[in-house]
Amino acid sequence: MNEYISKIRAYIAERKPAFDLGASRQTDVWNGIVPDNQPLLLACNPSQQWIDAIPDYNTKETHFNTEKMVISSFKSMLPTANGGRDAVPSARSNMGCGIFPTLFGISQMLFEDKMPWLQEHLDKKTILRMGPEDLKPGDEFKAALEHMYEMNKLLEGTGAYVFPLDLQSAFGTAHLVYGDTLFYDLYDDPPFVHHLLELSCECIIIGMTECLKAISGSNKLIAHYNNLIIPRNKGGLKISEDTATLLSGESIDEFVLPYLRKILAHFGGGYVHYCGKNDYLFNALLKEPLVYCLNFGNPEKHDMETILKRIAQAGKLYYGSINMNINESYDDYFIRVLEASRQGGLFNLLLQMSSPDEYKREEIINSWENAQNKLRSK
Repeated sequence: MNEYISKIRAYIAERKPAFDLGASRQTDVWNGIVPDNQPLLLACNPSQQWIDAIPDYNTKETHFNTEKMVISSFKSMLPTANGGRDAVPSARSNMGCGIFPTLFGISQMLFEDKMPWLQEHLDKKTILRMGPEDLKPGDEFKAALEHMYEMNKLLEGTGAYVFPLDLQSAFGTAHLVYGDTLFYDLYDDPPFVHHLLELSCECIIIGMTECLKAISGSNKLIAHYNNLIIPRNKGGLKISEDTATLLSGESIDEFVLPYLRKILAHFGGGYVHYCGKNDYLFNALLKEPLVYCLNFGNPEKHDMETILKRIAQAGKLYYGSINMNINESYDDYFIRVLEASRQGGLFNLLLQMSSPDEYKREEIINSWENAQNKLRSK
């Protein structure tokens, strides 16, 4: 075993009891149970000198190299492992948001300074000739699975997890496969768009099924983004609807929601992420019974106190970061977001944040304890 991988694994494994507790607390929140202590998904950079000596690899170097992918992904878990609260570290085969579309037979371009990206697209005639039988994992997707299986083996017994490949929605996948012409065909050729979206759903089901096979215990828990745990009774998926934020309400109703429902129904539910802002999409997601949680890539674009209240009233969770106000203390910040997310005796919130150092970490943890205790005593 590579010396870096061995050291990181040992560092993580010795903290397993904390991760197990964090997973239990997060599971309680998902299931509407008041936990013994409200989970905080806190990360904090460790101070050990050997961590700084671990090499960094760009995504072009890691894409087809399992050892480099493992080192890179394991290194990213160290701040989570050092968080001191309820974040659960997890590693991913970081193959870019175009990895599921490769089942259509296209390949991503690799770069040294940015994530992989699809610069080739399929034309309409090719897509119209395709059926579900044409969607198959190629060399790139198989490499991603190979990385996952190796990570899973190395993390066995550590309390850390492997989390699935980057999953875009059916509409997002269709956009990656076909390109910007998709937006014209919403009006010019809706039957074609529906055909492509059906293929995209099949692509996601095939690919995600293979991902779950590579993750030990995925029938019980699924990790996401190096801090989050979802119990499988809530489905366990993360679906990104970034592209859907560009659409009108009518287009969301016709081309987004039916296919989101199909994917969530197949796996039993999950949470939806999107960057940007689209009020129609937000309101629609609040009504979807298998959308158990929302996550924003740009919380600064939203009135988050109103958002938290709306989400809690709908019986769902918010997971992610929330911006602090200027000159706001940690005590005031935590009281504000916890109060807004409160529904009965529950805080419908899985708050993610980072500490700049270990000294500040203790201040954050103390403020978090004080805030929830103060609110629960009311």
